[in-house]
Amino acid sequence: MDLTQALGLGEREVVAFVGGGGKTTAMYRLCREAAERGRGAVATGSARFTLPPGLGAPLLVDADEARLLASVRERFAAGELWLVASTGRASGERLLPLSYEAIASLAGLAPLVAVEACGSALRPFKAPAEHEPVVPPAATVVVAVVGADVFGRRLDAAAVHRPERVAALTGVELGATVTPALVAQVLAHAEGGRKDVPPGARFAVLINKASPDRLAAAREAAERLRAAGVERVVLAQAREKEPVVDVLGG
Repeated sequence: MDLTQALGLGEREVVAFVGGGGKTTAMYRLCREAAERGRGAVATGSARFTLPPGLGAPLLVDADEARLLASVRERFAAGELWLVASTGRASGERLLPLSYEAIASLAGLAPLVAVEACGSALRPFKAPAEHEPVVPPAATVVVAVVGADVFGRRLDAAAVHRPERVAALTGVELGATVTPALVAQVLAHAEGGRKDVPPGARFAVLINKASPDRLAAAREAAERLRAAGVERVVLAQAREKEPVVDVLGG
C-alpha cells in the first residue's frame, strides 16, 4: 500500500496538508505516486513552501498566475507527469504560494493538486494561529500531519510550533509532556487540526515518523483520534521505500 491508497484518494483530488512533522515530504510523495500511475500532479502551496534539493521535478516560477497556469498546461501537453508551481522565491529554498483562484484552476489541469497550507518552523507538532491555516476552498481532502518524534517531549518552542496555542486549546500547562492524548486532542479540535476544513472536504490525520520505537504511542494517538470522530488515521514513515505502517478507519 502506498500513501495514495492509505489516504483513500480518488481519481481527482486537491489535497491540503496542515500541521507539522512531514507535510512537505508527504506532499511530494503523493505527486511521485501519481506520476508512477501515469497521472498528472502539481505540488504547490497556499502558504510558503519548500523545494527539497534533488527533487527531480520541473519547477515553474512566475509571479503572473495566468502565465504560470499556461506554463503548467503546456508542460502537461508536452508529456510531463508532475510539476512544482510557485509565484516566486523567498529566502533559502522557500517558494511563494499561489492564490486560491489559481489553485482551483490547477485542479482543472491535473488529477492531483497537493498543497502545503501552513508552516511549522520545522517542528513536528503545532496548533494554528488565528491567521492559519490557509486551506484553499477547492480542497477535497485536508490531511493534518504530526511527527511521532514529538511524543514524550516537552510542550515548548523547541519541540512544538506555537506551544501557547496548544496550551490554550487543551488546558495543559507549557512545559508539560506531549502525550498521545494531547496530540489527539489538538488534531481533532475544530480550532486545531480540523480548523478551516472546507464544507464537504474529507479530513484525515497522518502520523509520520512512526518508527518501531514510536509505534505504541502513535497507535494510542490514532485510537484516540478515531474515538474523537476522525474517520481515517494513517501511520507512516513517509521517507521510507514502503511508507505506510498502518491505516485505522476509512
